Amino acid sequence: MGVPKFFRWMSERYPAISQLIAENRIPEFDCLYLDMNGIIHNCTHNDSDGPTTRMTEEKMFIAIFNYIEHLFGKIKPKQLFFMAIDGVAPRAKMNQQRARRFRTALDAEKARDKAIREGVEMPKEAPFDSNCITPGTEFMAKLTQQLKYFISKKVSEDLDWQGVEIVLSGHEVPGEGEHKVMEYIRQAKAQDGYDPNRRHCLYGLDADLIMLGLLSHDPHFSLLREEVTFGRQSKSKSKELEHQNFYLMHLCIVREYLELEFQELEEPGALSFPFDMERVIDDFILMAFFVGNDFLPNLPHLHINEGALALMFNVYKTVLPKAKGYINEGGVVNMERLALLLDELSHVEYRHFESENADAAWFKGKRLEKEDVMERTKKRGTIVMTTGQQQVFSKIKSFVGSYLETKETAPYDLPATLKAADRKFVQDLADSLHLQWKTVQNDDGDRHLQLTFPPKLVEDEEDDDGEQYEDDEAKRAIVRVIQKYENAKVVDISPEEAQSAMDKKYEEKFDSWKNEYYTSKFGWDRTNEEELRKLTENYVQGLQWVLYYYYRGVASWPWFYGYHYSPMISDVKKGLKADINFKLGQPFKPYQQLMGVLPDRSKTIVPLAYHDLMTNEASPIIDFYPRDFELDMNGKKMEWEAVVKIPFIEEDRLLSAMATKEHLLSEDEKARNSYGVTLKFTYAPDLDFIYPSSLPGLFPDLPHCRCIENIFELPTMDGLEVFVGLVDGVKLGSASLAGFPSLKTLPFYGGLDFAGVSVFQQDSRNESMIITLLETEPRTTVTYAQQKLGKAVHVGYPFLQEAKVVKVSDELFDYVLPESGPPVPVAIPHGPREISDWKKMADRIETTYSKRLGMITGQVESLVHVEMLKGLQKTDEGATIKEYAQIPGLQVEYATQTIVDEVISQDPRFLEQEALPIEQEFPEGSRAFYLGDYAYGRPLQVTGHIDNRAAIIVSKLRKPEPDFGREAAMRAERLTPYSPSFVVARQLHMPPLALSKITASFKVNSSGLSLNLGLNLKFEAKKLKVLGYSRKSDHGWEYSQKAVGLLAQYMVKFPEFFAGIINNPQGDGWEDTDFYPAEIAKQKVKEIGAWLKEMESKSFEKVPLDAEQLDSDAVKLIEKAADANFQLTQDTEHKKIGKVPRAALLKPSDAEHRLGNQKFTIGDRIVYVQDSGRVPIGSWGTVVGKTRTSRTVLLDIVFDTSFMSGTTLGDRCSPFRGSTVPTTAVLNLTDRQVISYSTTGQAKRPPPASQPLTARTYGAPNGNQLVPAGAPPPLRGSYRGVISGSPRGGRGGGPAPRGSALFPNGAPQVEQSQQQQLPIHGGPPRGRGGFVPRGRGQPNGFPNQNHNPNHSRGDAGFVPRGRGGHKANRGGFTVTDMDDPTGGVVQNNSNFRPQNYSGVAPPPSLDPNATRGPRGRGRGRGGFRGRGGPRGDAAPQAQ
Repeated sequence: MGVPKFFRWMSERYPAISQLIAENRIPEFDCLYLDMNGIIHNCTHNDSDGPTTRMTEEKMFIAIFNYIEHLFGKIKPKQLFFMAIDGVAPRAKMNQQRARRFRTALDAEKARDKAIREGVEMPKEAPFDSNCITPGTEFMAKLTQQLKYFISKKVSEDLDWQGVEIVLSGHEVPGEGEHKVMEYIRQAKAQDGYDPNRRHCLYGLDADLIMLGLLSHDPHFSLLREEVTFGRQSKSKSKELEHQNFYLMHLCIVREYLELEFQELEEPGALSFPFDMERVIDDFILMAFFVGNDFLPNLPHLHINEGALALMFNVYKTVLPKAKGYINEGGVVNMERLALLLDELSHVEYRHFESENADAAWFKGKRLEKEDVMERTKKRGTIVMTTGQQQVFSKIKSFVGSYLETKETAPYDLPATLKAADRKFVQDLADSLHLQWKTVQNDDGDRHLQLTFPPKLVEDEEDDDGEQYEDDEAKRAIVRVIQKYENAKVVDISPEEAQSAMDKKYEEKFDSWKNEYYTSKFGWDRTNEEELRKLTENYVQGLQWVLYYYYRGVASWPWFYGYHYSPMISDVKKGLKADINFKLGQPFKPYQQLMGVLPDRSKTIVPLAYHDLMTNEASPIIDFYPRDFELDMNGKKMEWEAVVKIPFIEEDRLLSAMATKEHLLSEDEKARNSYGVTLKFTYAPDLDFIYPSSLPGLFPDLPHCRCIENIFELPTMDGLEVFVGLVDGVKLGSASLAGFPSLKTLPFYGGLDFAGVSVFQQDSRNESMIITLLETEPRTTVTYAQQKLGKAVHVGYPFLQEAKVVKVSDELFDYVLPESGPPVPVAIPHGPREISDWKKMADRIETTYSKRLGMITGQVESLVHVEMLKGLQKTDEGATIKEYAQIPGLQVEYATQTIVDEVISQDPRFLEQEALPIEQEFPEGSRAFYLGDYAYGRPLQVTGHIDNRAAIIVSKLRKPEPDFGREAAMRAERLTPYSPSFVVARQLHMPPLALSKITASFKVNSSGLSLNLGLNLKFEAKKLKVLGYSRKSDHGWEYSQKAVGLLAQYMVKFPEFFAGIINNPQGDGWEDTDFYPAEIAKQKVKEIGAWLKEMESKSFEKVPLDAEQLDSDAVKLIEKAADANFQLTQDTEHKKIGKVPRAALLKPSDAEHRLGNQKFTIGDRIVYVQDSGRVPIGSWGTVVGKTRTSRTVLLDIVFDTSFMSGTTLGDRCSPFRGSTVPTTAVLNLTDRQVISYSTTGQAKRPPPASQPLTARTYGAPNGNQLVPAGAPPPLRGSYRGVISGSPRGGRGGGPAPRGSALFPNGAPQVEQSQQQQLPIHGGPPRGRGGFVPRGRGQPNGFPNQNHNPNHSRGDAGFVPRGRGGHKANRGGFTVTDMDDPTGGVVQNNSNFRPQNYSGVAPPPSLDPNATRGPRGRGRGRGGFRGRGGPRGDAAPQAQ
């Protein structure tokens, strides 16, 4: 079955069945099943790969690992993770496998030959043959070993993988992957105690997966796959999995749509037996088989894209009431009822037959079959009469002849017994002879026809010559008519007989048409009844085999459909007496399947021993491997759908020939030719052993493997029957579990309509099921909306998400709750612009529902504005509470009538909870990350608990690391500067408005088309920019040198075009003749379009405005710096700290709740703090890119060390060093935003220093520091940090705390044996690296304003540096020149005393008796020296 066609048809007929999960929260799933072959194909080759494309096996394996890991991390199953690879398939599937592989090998050979003819240099390495993705090949055996290693690693290291049953059914286990999955579900469902609301997620959207999911009759079943697009694809799409859109097709809502599809059958009296939706779904699955599946060809003239399914639905609605029961009885076909369906369905053949013969002469006659044969002959100019009419004609002829001779005027009466056809004949004859006729009544009361001559002909007057001439001419005319009728053709046939003859001819032509089909496809016609019986019985067997396969498992391994084509629909009935008692048999061995499905072009995949059988002309089975073969489109439109006409494998011949070569197989090859078992992987915390690398030299050994590998046993079926249908206790409709959508959460009705829904960026031409919301009038008023203010509701119908209403609006007002006082909504009037914007927004919402989802909401009269439920937030006390916020990129306005107040099934993931005792949340031995300033972001282990606090051991760096990330980012910024738009306009000598237009979308009308001739470097409305070309700052749009160069090329290439824009920048509605003379305008515009296409300006990478990215050169510099810094990060020491409050401990599982509000800039250093995902926990890295999706911000990180799941970030970093992660997975080490301070410490912090009049450059008026600016390179010089024991002490100073204390609930106690004092700093709040002013003396002679002579040197605070100048320090705020104003001045006046010229009195805390340092810039001699305050406990001494 053509998968894209089926998926597209389903999506357009039922528009709301799929959910883009990038924009929505994924529901929770119990089981995740991967149909692995789709992943393997995606990760090893691409349909767009050219003949020169090469990829190593190692990269393929890693790509497969990453894909599995990504899907697992996206779904996070709670109970079972089942990976199923196709094993040896049933013989019925091999026909299709063989056809595909022959076609694949031929296409690859043609592509290589074409490239060689064109002179393309081919790589030395052999190309990857995707046919090796077949059971029994060396590649598949390697893959199994790699997957075992990968699973063992994940189970040992990833917490999310440890609580789930992991199952791998490899290529060694017979059966197709998806059917292995269904076998598990089928047998699990038959067990007592099966959860009726088990939540399944199956990766893939093949048509058979949709059917398999539906026939499970478990409503909480979703299919996961990549976003499906049709039409032109973007060339610049990100290769990172995190940027790949995925869809969930919810079968729960598919079931509701199918219920609407067949709702007529649910009407009272429609059926004589009970309506059962589960049985209707079973019949739907059977009908879908008629349009084709992997085991049977489609019935002739039934094509999905031509409306075959819709046709069958209508036929089914007609047939079911007459069938007195369902056709598919739990996987068994009811042949009598199938016959009724086939009878009705066969009418489609007549339609196609008539369509193909519409122009045939005989068929044009057939279309007139309702018309009398006499009438048709008469229209052709020939008179036809019956024998009885001939006798009547003779009498009328005598009457006319008598008149012409005697001029007698007596009328002629015809008998009253004439038939209607004869009366019509007489009337026509009379009209031809110009006789008058009328009906008169005789004496008996019967009416009959009476003929008379006109009065003019009976006038008995003497005529003159002219009148005599006219009389003679009239007589001659009468004679001519008489003669014509005398020559008439006598046909004695009735209309019924004529119709019968026509029908017979029609059937003969129809039979001939069908015979042509059989002759062309099979080589014999329908007169060969024996062959026709075999064909039809084989097809009916196929229908039953497929149903058994789907509902019960393999009914027969050796059975297969032995034809390339199916019989005609009207002939299938001839096979309904087929024998459907199948013999189970045995599956092929792997090599038998390889030899059965592979062409000789792929012989290298097969063991060498068998090559001779495939290539030697003397081979007994050489006919199985044709080099050339026919492709028959068979009514299809796409080339890949063609029938590959190659001979079928004869099992006996194949096995006999292979038996002669088995002794030549090596031991390894023999091992691959055997069956295996399904494996189960379990976490065992007490286990600890070394798992050897599966790829030595690339993957490391696993030094602490804690994974047990066992045989996985399917649930036993002893004494149990397969259960088909809903299990008692299942939740349906509005009661469905959280995250599973339902149309029934709001009142509605549904009906089919040609609504032109646009699911895939173009209007559908087929019918769609349109949902119309009911009872919307009372729910759309602004009064109703105001009742929702401040309340939690559910938005996004039918894909409901929780949100809190913060504002409602109608066309004229916004309504909000006051910040204080009674909760009475306050009305804020709209201005003209707001009124216009509101109307547009309301129209957009209504249009989106109707065009995309096929839902009629009714007029939007009011909107609710919401903050979405972002997740749970962890308080410092350990409680979890809901966090609502506006999420950039997500819709915040919703039509009030689409709001759902409450849902029946709450999402258990977002239930608020009280704090657990710290002993439970952080038991002894648990590991976490430290959020105190002393060792921020470093790993720790809990060693005990004291007074609701924890005692810990933290691993801290002995020396701080340099800030190489920010340095590289600033260097990259300097090397790739951006210029404001007005500067670019000045450089290019063009008005700013003209620049603004040409860099965006610029429409020009030409030849009746609206063409976009802009560079598309900015997208204001969509809030997008083009990476590397444009960006938007607070001051407007800016452009890179690449963009300026592209603009300059454009101007030089087409100067007249730019001249037209520059001369009239305010113009609009441009025509091609505005730039060029009419005779060349169209051609010139075509040239511009071709040049733009060549420049690929329409395929630039469009990203949100806040997205940033370093190029590969800058990333490589960061890698080198990280490599040089690596040893420093390994030099650690363990410190014990007591009484650490809960808020200073970050549990990996809490990262999502606590780190969601962090901000990041390019160059920030981070640590990965989650214990799940692709990146090892505790890995350090640097931010080299960031972008925003609809729900989160993603960071491109280059990590300090490589890891197995690492990527190249789109070839920007070394292999295995990069990964794209959400911000909630990492802790920002550079910009410390979740530091834990104590309440006491905050209270003791000294007030901020008095600020000069330029206070805005220091921070906000309330004393809060502004966002730090980028840090300069590490400082160089002999001065040192001022804090003893600071983790970033030393030259240049390291990150210092932002305040005075470390913990929110009292400072933790460091073990006395360590003699370690926690850094408590005074003075202005410090940015990254701390604000450490230079100079030993204090400014203007004043000592350290925060100094307490009783403090130790470790408590020293603000020590300004002596180098003058008004410069920004590392913390991002500006420092005024505080140097001694007499420095460097010759003292000629001995009475001179320095004065304070700032006009601001010094703070009273300063010591008025302190002396200033000596004169001179740079290193002063006064004040504290070296690392802060005075040594020991002595107060500073005056100079």
